[in-house]
Amino acid sequence: MAWVELETAKRILMAGSDGTPGVFETVIGFQTRTYTIKAVHFMNDLAQTVAGGAPVHGGDLLCQIIRYDKDDERTSEDELRADARLGPAFRRAFPQEMGPARVREIRHAVGLLLNHDGGIYQAGTQMASGLATHRLLLGFDGFRSLRLGPYLARCLSDEGRHRLASLFADDRDPYTRTLRPLLVDEAPLVDRHPPTQTAPAPTPFDTALGRRLSCLLSQPLTKPTLLRALALAASLGIVLKILGIGREGERPRLLALAADSGGPHRALRSEAVQAFQRGRDALDQRLASAVAEHESSESLFGRVRREHSIEISGTGARAAVDLLKKLRTDGEQSGIYWPDRFAVAVGRRAGCVLPLNDRAGWGTFLALTPELVEVLILMSVPPTGRPIAWAQLWRELRDDLGIIVGANATSDAEVLRAAGVPHASPQALRDNAALLLSGAVRRGAAHRRPDGGAEAVGTLA
Repeated sequence: MAWVELETAKRILMAGSDGTPGVFETVIGFQTRTYTIKAVHFMNDLAQTVAGGAPVHGGDLLCQIIRYDKDDERTSEDELRADARLGPAFRRAFPQEMGPARVREIRHAVGLLLNHDGGIYQAGTQMASGLATHRLLLGFDGFRSLRLGPYLARCLSDEGRHRLASLFADDRDPYTRTLRPLLVDEAPLVDRHPPTQTAPAPTPFDTALGRRLSCLLSQPLTKPTLLRALALAASLGIVLKILGIGREGERPRLLALAADSGGPHRALRSEAVQAFQRGRDALDQRLASAVAEHESSESLFGRVRREHSIEISGTGARAAVDLLKKLRTDGEQSGIYWPDRFAVAVGRRAGCVLPLNDRAGWGTFLALTPELVEVLILMSVPPTGRPIAWAQLWRELRDDLGIIVGANATSDAEVLRAAGVPHASPQALRDNAALLLSGAVRRGAAHRRPDGGAEAVGTLA
């Protein structure tokens, strides 16, 4: 029997006060200390990682322009024209002869374009825009310390990183050309969170994800479309990364259902929930091993009961498993941000984790919308490549990224059985894959062959 102080456990799991990585970051490669994360945050972080930072003004001009209706933030036209720091750029973008009505219309339009996801905050409070298409439209972001951007950048190939950096340097796309007067060219880039030198070595999953993200970046799509597809792919990749911890090659084994396949009693729902839970179990086992091996593990488990301590049974890895179980039981009271709940938060906002809330108690599972299926196809079919047979596409995605949909029903059922999901019906798996195919055909990302088969065609449709 031993006792663990809650604050000590939190420090070891999440991070030390001196900034040393906690067990979560050491095992996963980035931090998970929030449930309010959006794609806008890690896309902004990724952009700054490959571009070299954000403008020194941190996006304050955009904030002031967009938040024109905030009387207490000095955002009126007259106040901005007289502003010593931002006034010259504002006057250049909005000449006096435009008139107040036209200026207000344009400011409103810029807000509709760049603040659809609510990432533009009061100037000076680290804004981020999910539709920023140029490095001079980036802003300082308080979530960069999570280091999701550097993780995604490490996954990318050299060619993929170069392609992404060139996107944020290119000012010829319609969005950037429209916003050209707001780009302050004389503002140097500042990187407040350069990548650390102690990042973990890439896992087989990381390599596979990076290869597919780099393939996506090679597609001949418009910049806004490509960046949206990358945001969806990155969101899905983060979910898969976390739920694959503890598995062979760090690859998950998740049953993904068609997102539009029906109500709460849909076929395979319980199996998909079970697969998600098995991923959580593997994650906890890996985290427990890391706790047991931590340099502070001997001092973590004490013999003296103190205030806010947890009673633990067993020793070594068994004690660490019991600790994590009891910390999870405490729920919100523990103040610990669990990686799997972080994954759920990211996935729900991207549409790849359902249901959207926990009120009904059905349990969470991986889901794929037709748009996400199209993104996965774009990650798999090079722009100059030949179409891929539907079953082959999903066999490769299963082996690379751990996504199981039932396109190879017999072998998919065997993989699920080995992963702790023993009762997936092969026929239900085939039906699920057929639903996903129908959505892909509607979007033009796949087509049916005369012989009854199907192919994923990507941008060649």
